[in-house]
Amino acid sequence: MLNTIATTLIPVAFVIYLGNLAGRRHFFGVPDRALLTRLVMTWLLPPLLLAGILQTPRADLMNYRIPLTFVVGLMVPFLVALLGCLFVLRSDLRTSTLRASLLTFPDMVFMGVPILGQLFGPSSLYPILIANLVPSLIIVPLTTVLLELGEQNGRRAGAHVFATTLVKAVCEPRVWVPFMGIVLVILDIPVPQFVISSLDLIGKSTTGLSLFVAGLIIAEEKVRLTAAVAVGTFTKNLVHPFGMLATVLALGVTGALAQEAILLAALPSAVIATMFAKEHRVLECESLTTILATRIVAFATIPMMIAVTHDLMRAAP
Repeated sequence: MLNTIATTLIPVAFVIYLGNLAGRRHFFGVPDRALLTRLVMTWLLPPLLLAGILQTPRADLMNYRIPLTFVVGLMVPFLVALLGCLFVLRSDLRTSTLRASLLTFPDMVFMGVPILGQLFGPSSLYPILIANLVPSLIIVPLTTVLLELGEQNGRRAGAHVFATTLVKAVCEPRVWVPFMGIVLVILDIPVPQFVISSLDLIGKSTTGLSLFVAGLIIAEEKVRLTAAVAVGTFTKNLVHPFGMLATVLALGVTGALAQEAILLAALPSAVIATMFAKEHRVLECESLTTILATRIVAFATIPMMIAVTHDLMRAAP
C-alpha cells in the first residue's frame, strides 16, 4: 500500500514542482500557460482517451452503472452545495454557483489522468471520460447559465446561453473523439494495433505536460487563506469522496470502478472555476486560493482515500 502511494504521488509531486519552479522563475507566462492548456485539451488528451476507449472491454462500455455513478455522484453534491449556499448561507446566485462548482468539479484531466493512470493503467481512461462528460455537458453549461442569470442583463438569456454552451461542449474534440471510439467498440469494429500505438504515442504526453501546467497555475496563485477556503478545501477533498463512496455503495458498484470513482471525487478543484471567477469578477481570490489549497491537501487526502477504498478492490465479483 505504501509503495503504491509513493510510486503514484511522488512522481506527480515532482512534475508539479518543476512546473511551479518554472512559473516562479518566469520561464513561462500566462500566455504560455494558455497555449499549453490548449495543447493538452485539444491535441493530446483526445488521442489518449480514444486509445483508452479502444482498449476497453465491450462489456464495460455497455455497463449502465458507470455513467449513472458519475451523474449521481457529481450532480447531487453540486445541487446540494448550490441550494445550501442559496438558502442556508443566503449567498447570491453567482457566489452560490461558483462555490458549488469549486466544491464538486474535480480536476479530472490535469490530476485524474496521471494519478489514475499510474494506479489502473489504460482502463482508467473510460471512467475518466464518462466522469468528465458530466461537468462538460451538464455542470459547465448550467454554471454558465446561472452566472449569466446572476447578472442583471442576463436574465432573459438563460435558454440561449445553455444551448450555446452545450453545443460548444459537444464540439470539443475531447468529447466527440472518444465517442467515435465508443461506437467502434460497441459495433465490434476491429482497429489495427498500429492505430492504437500511434494514438498512445501522442496521447501519453498528456500526463507529464498536464502536471507541469498545474505547477504553472500554482505559481501564479494569489493566496489569501480564509474560513471559506478552509471549509471549501475540507469539503472538496474529504466530504465529496465520501459522498461518492455512499453513491457506489447505494448502486452496488464494486471493484476497480468503485475505487476509481471515489478517487476521482477526491481530486482537487478544477481550474475552470477560476476562469468563471475572472470572467464574472466574483470570488476571484477565493477560487484561486481554493485551487491551490485543494492541490496541497490532496497529497494527504488521496493516500487516505486509496487506503479507505482498498477493500473495494477485493469486493469485485
